[in-house]
Amino acid sequence: MEINQYFYQFSFKPQLLTEERIKMERKYKNKQADIIRQRSRMLLPKLLEIIRATPMENVEELAHSLKKMEVLMLIYSEYPFPNENKDTRQKINRILTARYSVEVGKTAWVIFQHQYEEPYLLDLLRSIYQVDQFGFLLLDDKIQHHMENAMYHESGMVQGITSALLLTGIKMTDTFHALKIEEESKLESTLMRKILEQGLSQDHMINRDGTDFIVRLLENYSMHEYKQLIKNYLEPRKYTQFHVAIVQQAVARLRDPRERVTDWQFLSSGALEEVKRWLIQKKLQILFENDQDNQRLNYWKRFIDYMQDVELVQDPMIAFIHFDNFVVVEYGKMGAAYFYHREGFEKIIRPISTSPTFRNSRSRSNKESMLKVPESSRAGVQLFIEKLGHHGRSWDDKFDSYMRQYLNGRF
Repeated sequence: MEINQYFYQFSFKPQLLTEERIKMERKYKNKQADIIRQRSRMLLPKLLEIIRATPMENVEELAHSLKKMEVLMLIYSEYPFPNENKDTRQKINRILTARYSVEVGKTAWVIFQHQYEEPYLLDLLRSIYQVDQFGFLLLDDKIQHHMENAMYHESGMVQGITSALLLTGIKMTDTFHALKIEEESKLESTLMRKILEQGLSQDHMINRDGTDFIVRLLENYSMHEYKQLIKNYLEPRKYTQFHVAIVQQAVARLRDPRERVTDWQFLSSGALEEVKRWLIQKKLQILFENDQDNQRLNYWKRFIDYMQDVELVQDPMIAFIHFDNFVVVEYGKMGAAYFYHREGFEKIIRPISTSPTFRNSRSRSNKESMLKVPESSRAGVQLFIEKLGHHGRSWDDKFDSYMRQYLNGRF
């Protein structure tokens, strides 16, 4: 009989001890730094005197003679020492690089998030990167590759990180977390702004992070800042390339440009026209939302570039589709479209649609009938042009033959 049968497998997992260790680590996470800062009040001035007096060629030798606490004083206390001269600051960087430790790297990275324009700090970070490639961040290979390019970007480290975040396929929130970028830090807000400024013109970032996330970011900006950002989104796109949530937010914040154009004057005339076309398309979608085949919607979308506006009348759903010289009255319920001369529509049909008789009528069919006026003229004004039905397989071909003539001014 084998002896193993008398023994049981035993696995010990000190869960309570592990939990207690984690609690203690959290409790005393900054204790070392606090102690060193307190001691530096007395010891740092003397250390700085020694550093000032040490020739540059002997700094590395000095670095290796210092205690770990003395080295950490240089990063925990007053770094980047703005009151010291150029030589002393360079010597401090050399000491911190020569005696690099994870504590030095982590602390320098935290300082960077609030003083990212400080040149001596940037030099220190580049030197640290050469030592261990920011091992304290525990980056995966994909982000590590982008980070290397960011460190030596010709336009600076912040722009380098921005470019990296725009190129990567990893979501922005995940990358910020991986880079341990502090919430509400100066670096976070600057990166967010730069990423939006440079990324909104392309679909990559929007598709990667999602329109809901982009909208939440944009909501945080003042009106002045928002206009600058949304301009970068709108200017390079046609209305067919717009993302619904982003443009809906723009219209909500800036109002409908056809009703209040003042708030949209930051856009070029071409971009503003694209916004108007998008709004026209939106109204056509509302008008034909009950059509199962989308035939009418798809037909009229072909002519959006020629439309000046689409007005909707509710209950029943009716649309006035405005072109240069004529207006089409279309109905939500499948039937016929009525074509009117522009002047006749404004003088005769529109007043009917705003009259008390029309507004107070409870009959949908009566309301629809009121706007069907098959008179070629009334009171000396040209009015009715044509009535075209949507029935039959080739109704769109029939519409096309008439639309070509009408758009060219031949009635």
